[in-house]
Amino acid sequence: MTFAIDTNAPMKKIVHHGSRPAGGVSLLADVHNSLRRPEFWSFAAWLDLITKYRRSRLGVLWMFVPPAMTVFLLGYFYSGLSSRNPFEFMPYMGMGYVLWRFITQVISESSGVMLSHRAFIMDGRTRFTDYVLRCLSKAALYFLAALLVVSVAFALSPEFSFMGFGTLLLTLPIFLVNLFSLGVVLALVGARYPDTHELTTTIFIFGFLLTPILWYPEHIPPGSARAMFMHANPAFHLIELVRGPMLGRPLTSITIVYVAVMTFALPVLAALLYRRYARFVPIWI
Repeated sequence: MTFAIDTNAPMKKIVHHGSRPAGGVSLLADVHNSLRRPEFWSFAAWLDLITKYRRSRLGVLWMFVPPAMTVFLLGYFYSGLSSRNPFEFMPYMGMGYVLWRFITQVISESSGVMLSHRAFIMDGRTRFTDYVLRCLSKAALYFLAALLVVSVAFALSPEFSFMGFGTLLLTLPIFLVNLFSLGVVLALVGARYPDTHELTTTIFIFGFLLTPILWYPEHIPPGSARAMFMHANPAFHLIELVRGPMLGRPLTSITIVYVAVMTFALPVLAALLYRRYARFVPIWI
């Protein structure tokens, strides 16, 4: 008995669920697909909050307690140390605090997000932008809850203006683009070097005191080493980008240039690293 093989017959292309093209992965394409199909990362972020507070009597209302105590109690205390009007200082400190917490939550979770989603990745779900967006969306829910608290402090301020909140439509998207790009970079670095998560957590402990949140930038002598360190701090410029216009404070030329460079450089860096190293993540973890 003989068998003949038709070499001209069409062959079916078999693609594994988690396969990637040999040349690397496009970050923009993965972001586009993640935004088109947000079910995983958006629902997972909400589920994280529900499961965290489901056994408590107040439930998700606990999301409002820490920012309320920080803004009003700590804000009132530090306003006396700074010899400032409490109703002027609380919006300044409160907005700085909620933005700082937003930054720390995204960066801290992103640096360990690949390891925490190892089961999903090994099962073939290799669109890694889903995991970074999960970190970003969960932190955004906390931010929105805290923003409601801070809005009360703004309403009590004698210099309150609705136009200040309108500036969020311009500054917040820039803030989010930078934060997401940095999250992608640290997610890849954290997959390769697991100590990245502990390192970022340690840095943020000291970073809170070294960033103008409890104090004003004007308190630092111009040209001093502390002023140079403050201006080199990316968190300061990202916070000031959002907080400054809300309070009617003009942005300095240094902050404008710094944020402009970051907004261009960070997405480019994230895209290059993602294309080059994303396919190695299943091996690293």
